[in-house]
Amino acid sequence: MSSTRINLNGDFHQEKWASSPVLDRALKANLVAARTSVLESAELREAVWFIQALSLHGGGLRWAAAEIAPDFLHGEDREKWLVGLCLNPATNLELQIALPEIKQLMANYTRPKTEGVAVTEAGRMICEALDYCNKSGGLVLISGRSRLGKSHAAQCWVDRNPGRARYCETPASADNLAFFTAIARALGITIESNAKTKNLRPRIEAALQSGDLTFVMDESANLFPSHNYRLARPPRICWLIELINRGASVALLVTPNFFETQADYIDKSGWAASQFMGRIEKYVSLPATLPITDFEKVARAWLPHGDKRSIEALADCASLSDDCLAKIKYTVKDAIEKARLDGRDKPDWSDIQRAIKEGVRPWETALAATIEKVAARCKAPANGSRR
Repeated sequence: MSSTRINLNGDFHQEKWASSPVLDRALKANLVAARTSVLESAELREAVWFIQALSLHGGGLRWAAAEIAPDFLHGEDREKWLVGLCLNPATNLELQIALPEIKQLMANYTRPKTEGVAVTEAGRMICEALDYCNKSGGLVLISGRSRLGKSHAAQCWVDRNPGRARYCETPASADNLAFFTAIARALGITIESNAKTKNLRPRIEAALQSGDLTFVMDESANLFPSHNYRLARPPRICWLIELINRGASVALLVTPNFFETQADYIDKSGWAASQFMGRIEKYVSLPATLPITDFEKVARAWLPHGDKRSIEALADCASLSDDCLAKIKYTVKDAIEKARLDGRDKPDWSDIQRAIKEGVRPWETALAATIEKVAARCKAPANGSRR
């Protein structure tokens, strides 16, 4: 007998708890989209989508309701009132009255997400492109080499705009259900245990086709099939085209590999890419390299208490590494661990030095050569050396 229905002590229905509202607090994006479709004010629509974004995180709705619900409401009534604002068209007047407090709550929520964030030149370009996509709609393509901080910059922008955007990493799996499940999860759409693509797809389309939310898709080379080149058209790309034709606002983050994958697919399938490329309203090509000041900004963000030589060393190390900005993150984390093992809360210059020297990968030839030159210079006699 199935253990999901009975145990040794008698009846125990897990389905009862799985369907409990305690475990399912998220507001469904497709239902919220139906609510916002009757709101003419962009401010009101953003307020509703902001509350929906909060509902995707544990305690988000309860926290928001406690901040803005009328004083005469208590306990679960506060949360139900907030849900009503986001789902019930009859609450338009209440939503309008609550708007100033919701906007203040939004400001309080997003303010910490801007503190201590290093804005590089590439990050600035990404944020400007995403602002354009959100205001103008359509399709924006942002291309840049890996490890430039594209994903981080895009996620930070989405975090600062919870009422206007959602972020999703395109899964590498060739399974369409995995693809639509990832999008549904990013939006906050019901995913049943026996979910099917035919059920998820229309809900996703309902949530995105209004264009209120800018949907940022990372790792977008995975939109192309990885193996089946017999298909005359790439299904995910064609679905994306249909979505954009209905008014969706989509931004794709890609590396140069995206164009190589596309060219390979065209060569093997004969697909006419003009239907897709012709819908790109804005194309942004990120710089191949970053100024050293950008590396220092990121180093300072990861090591806020670091002294000048630590910051400069981290920046120089990252500028020579194939890992680029990610090298700073890896090195600082390693230095923090070294300090912890030595019984200290924060890494010092010696920890940074050790982490840099020990963390050189075999393929980081430029970094390895530079470290060897510095070491040789330091060992040279004082009268003939440059210190």
